[in-house]
Amino acid sequence: MTPRHGLFAAGLSVLAAIPGAAVQAQTLRIALGLPEVYAAYEPLVGFAGRLKSDVGLDARVYAMSLLTLAETAGGVRDGLTDIGFVVFPYHPVEFSEVNLVANLSMLATKGATGPLPGAAMTGATMEYTLLNCPECLAQMKANNQVYLTGASTPPYRLLCTKPISTAEDARGKRFRAGAANWARWSEAMGGASVTVPGNETYDAMSQGIVDCTISPLGDLVGGRYVDVSTDVTMVAPGGVFAGLGAANVNRDVWQAFTPDQRSGILRAANRLSAEAIFAYHADDVEGLAAARAKGIRIHEGDATLASASDAFVDADTATISAQFTKQFKLANVDAKIATFRALIDKWKGLTADIGIGDVDRLEKLYWDEVVSKVDPATHGMD
Repeated sequence: MTPRHGLFAAGLSVLAAIPGAAVQAQTLRIALGLPEVYAAYEPLVGFAGRLKSDVGLDARVYAMSLLTLAETAGGVRDGLTDIGFVVFPYHPVEFSEVNLVANLSMLATKGATGPLPGAAMTGATMEYTLLNCPECLAQMKANNQVYLTGASTPPYRLLCTKPISTAEDARGKRFRAGAANWARWSEAMGGASVTVPGNETYDAMSQGIVDCTISPLGDLVGGRYVDVSTDVTMVAPGGVFAGLGAANVNRDVWQAFTPDQRSGILRAANRLSAEAIFAYHADDVEGLAAARAKGIRIHEGDATLASASDAFVDADTATISAQFTKQFKLANVDAKIATFRALIDKWKGLTADIGIGDVDRLEKLYWDEVVSKVDPATHGMD
């Protein structure tokens, strides 16, 4: 903990001891370890604005200038930032409980889905973490932070230099996968998973080291893959990235707020999640438009590819269960997976008719089903 933050935390503690005192002494720091062009940046700026207008707290978003993505969880823990956009899979042991459900993200696109699988995954993850997983909250406490809300990307597709429309087309292809479940999918399809850092993927595709990157459509623009891709496959592999604490708060800072302030922060964070869903979706729309403008071939993918991907998701659930039981020593993993499966099904139904851009309705849904049930007088206060 830096001396500066130590003085700030001490000041917050004094304020918290005064009945009715409000924390207003200093601008809260919100760390995003990504540039301002990233989809979550504007929703975080909106979150900071609502902290000011609705809660009376000054806040500022620091994009790429305070902490990297890998550093953010430790930065929230140690007080280098007050609030952080935390990517849980960077810390597989520290956040193993919430990473269990993050690893089940391919359930979000299996079977019937609405237009926004990420919205369903976010709702299910928030409900699981905040209302059904005391172990998740205990791990947040052990890392000196408080979980408020989540976020999720759109589905992951195949951005390729070769056409893939069938299960047979996937055989022998080399896939760049950014997470273990997509690496396993690559191998299950008869292909090979190639480990390439994100910032080297463009060169790997242009040089023929990999045939495809498994990425959301927004990466066609954000990663410039539109310049090296010739084909996009929509039906596979599926899944979303949802291992995100979109606004994790340093526990000492959180406990210095009044209950009314914590209630307002929860409301502002709830809105952040809804706005992030549509910001990610807008990136996807932009990516698909760029692909079409460039003349990239768009393949829906046939039934053999879809069914092979679905079969993989069913089989991979057992692999995930064994991994989190044996490697991470979690208890009752199969029961936790069953709970989350039910939540995914619930949230697919709840979000099935959410209109594109209907932020208010999605915000209300998250609030009514999950966040309104969190008691600001006790959450993160033990």
